[in-house]
Amino acid sequence: MLKWRLPVGAALIALLGSLLWLDGRLQGESAPWLPGGRVPGGAVLAAFALLTLVPLLSAELTRLLRAGGVRAWPFALTLVVAAGSFLAVSARAWGMDREAIVLGMVPLTALLIPAGLGKVSRSRPDRGVADLGRWMLAAGWIGAMPACWIGLRAGVPWTGLVAAVLTVKSNDMGAYFAGMAMGRHRMAPWISPKKTWEGFAGGMVASAAVGAWAGTACGAGVPMGVAFGLVASVLGPLGDLAESILKRQAEAKDSGRMLPGMGGMFDVMDSLLWTAPAAWWILGHRAP
Repeated sequence: MLKWRLPVGAALIALLGSLLWLDGRLQGESAPWLPGGRVPGGAVLAAFALLTLVPLLSAELTRLLRAGGVRAWPFALTLVVAAGSFLAVSARAWGMDREAIVLGMVPLTALLIPAGLGKVSRSRPDRGVADLGRWMLAAGWIGAMPACWIGLRAGVPWTGLVAAVLTVKSNDMGAYFAGMAMGRHRMAPWISPKKTWEGFAGGMVASAAVGAWAGTACGAGVPMGVAFGLVASVLGPLGDLAESILKRQAEAKDSGRMLPGMGGMFDVMDSLLWTAPAAWWILGHRAP
């Protein structure tokens, strides 16, 4: 597994770096077809996410739910809901109000009514609740959450986004090495047997240290960066555990097979999804 993890990880880092470089180059360029007349920060990342990330997450979520015995929506419907939510949050981050409603909230509401209330009206409240839950998973987990990274990028330099992502991933690495060296007490054995409280503490130290740099790179200040690192050290593992619940229900080791040594896109993005709103909220505020 390690022989694949290193080159695949390097390729993903190179891809992200290329996208961020292009995003920075195009930011501010004239674009008369856009509401602001110029390319906003994060536009390249948003386009890439809509074409690759959101569809892949939608496909993996649909597959995991079905494998776990959950009556999941068709992939196309899940994708429409997730993409609409992603566009709505991204548009709002770029200062668009009416456009955000048109791009996302109207289609989502139109889908919510027949999906949830329609089931309840036919005297099947259990299915109605399940449909509402699937709507929330698609709209929130794989739609709105990744769009929060676009929101952060819209207000900070691309180097700040890099630092924020590394803060989250340093928690994963710190937890891994601390858990390997000192791990004794399991956090949630039935969900993820390898996670330990010692690893959790190691991840917290690592993310707080890198978070100090992220705070400086985003202009929020060192204290806010450290605060984000500490918050990420809690939300990141929770995102990982949440995905592990889906995989355990589906009796699957990974969410997919497209990334040798790593699994699927969910396996790479699990901690980044749950930490995205906190990154936008904490690091998106500039220091006085």
